[in-house]
Amino acid sequence: MEASNGESEIFKPRNDKREYRRIVLPNSLEALIISDPETDKSAASMDVSVGYFSDPEGVEGLAHFLEHMLFYASEKYPVEDSYSKYITEHGGSTNAFTSMKHTNYYFDINTKFLEEGLDRFAQFFIKPLMSPDATIREIKAVDSENQKNLLSDIWRMDQLQKHLSSKNYPYHKFGTGTWDTLEVKPREKGLDTRLELMGFHEVNYSANIMHLVVYAKETLDEIQALVERKFTDIKNTGRSYLHFPGEPCSSEHLQKIITKLLSKE
Repeated sequence: MEASNGESEIFKPRNDKREYRRIVLPNSLEALIISDPETDKSAASMDVSVGYFSDPEGVEGLAHFLEHMLFYASEKYPVEDSYSKYITEHGGSTNAFTSMKHTNYYFDINTKFLEEGLDRFAQFFIKPLMSPDATIREIKAVDSENQKNLLSDIWRMDQLQKHLSSKNYPYHKFGTGTWDTLEVKPREKGLDTRLELMGFHEVNYSANIMHLVVYAKETLDEIQALVERKFTDIKNTGRSYLHFPGEPCSSEHLQKIITKLLSKE
């Protein structure tokens, strides 16, 4: 049963001692909050319904690059990497990933440090600080990550499948990004990657297409109050959920055998 303010209780198994509640903030951000009085670790995850399918033409890997950049700094916490440092210094860990239609950020931390951890986390989506210096350094980090992926058969097979798919469907895109796709080619086309990055965040990181989960020791009412304080300032730009009609492969892209000839040298 759902209340008029967007709250609803969640059904759970009888042996589950945790309590659950779904809430919707005034900015239309949906959140699932979980209370577990016995836990010694708290955690949070934010899913943004935008991935590399939404990369603009000529800047392949921008969504993934933005994922990296949000970890750096914000207007409220301008010291670079202070978010990650805070999490690790208080018994936690943090990471993120970018997929076709989603970008997900998450962390865990010792329970008594959750509030500041959440405050730092929320600033990713409110006022990130994307300095020019950090932009160049993180493009290099994205490029290094791709160089590492080149040695992985799983990543190589994934990219081969994309390469063989229809060029008219976004599955064909190269979603990881490199120095070439994020710096060299955009510059050749007169594009400023940092401006593209800021515009992508402004347009796509809208509260109404975000979903938050917070797991904590406090009561549901206490967690709800905390979430409302920290995340209500995320802008709701009215972004619609993106749909990608069509298919990644037609008959011409299927039933192919791909071989590689090994050099005798």
